[in-house]
Amino acid sequence: MGFSVSKKLGKAVVRNRVKRLLREAVRVYLGRLSGRYDIVIVARKKAPEAGPSELSESVGELFGKLGVIGPPSDV
Repeated sequence: MGFSVSKKLGKAVVRNRVKRLLREAVRVYLGRLSGRYDIVIVARKKAPEAGPSELSESVGELFGKLGVIGPPSDV
């Protein structure tokens, strides 16, 4: 899993915060990945203003569109 956050989004503090939030959003879905994938997530303009729940929802939608996640497991 890779994350790309451009300098256009802000200074280092902002970029690192976005990457931290994206890592946490992805962590929730790691157990549901249906195979081995190389995925790079590119943060867009609205990412710095988005909250953790919005980013998590966006990552879930992205993984759903890609078809890389299976149903939730009862772990």
